[in-house]
Amino acid sequence: MKRTPIVYVVCGFIGAGKTTFAKMLESETHAVRMTKDEWLIRLIGNDPAVDGFEELDAKICELSRDVAFQLVEKGIDVIIDEGFWGKEQRVKLKRRITNLGAQEVLYYLDTPIETIRLRVAGRNINPGKDSFTISSNMLDTYLEHWQPPGEDEEYILVSSLK
Repeated sequence: MKRTPIVYVVCGFIGAGKTTFAKMLESETHAVRMTKDEWLIRLIGNDPAVDGFEELDAKICELSRDVAFQLVEKGIDVIIDEGFWGKEQRVKLKRRITNLGAQEVLYYLDTPIETIRLRVAGRNINPGKDSFTISSNMLDTYLEHWQPPGEDEEYILVSSLK
């Protein structure tokens, strides 16, 4: 009997600890981790204010998901570490996962905005290989687009990581 592949979806705002959590999940599950920011940073560096960022970000998201779903079609579990800020985006992703006959496990990293601001400020001083330099104004602008999962969405809540 063939095992149903699992797609672990990591949802959370900037600085919530998504990639840290995704790496822990990767270690525990041995699923293949797709962290689109790592791909994007290799192409453009740590500054999301560069011209064409939004278009490149969308293309990298699409590419990383395509690769993830090729793996799922082969029965391989994957972790998609992207953020998934909008409910509509999460609904479409769930539909795609279901249509492949896979199981979705959605993790929501609920991190207080004060913690996020501190983490982002710290990362700005010494950005790592998987994080962008985000100004406080940019963070505030992005926050306007953040839609945390609602009660009508099935998810596993992950409290703030250290």
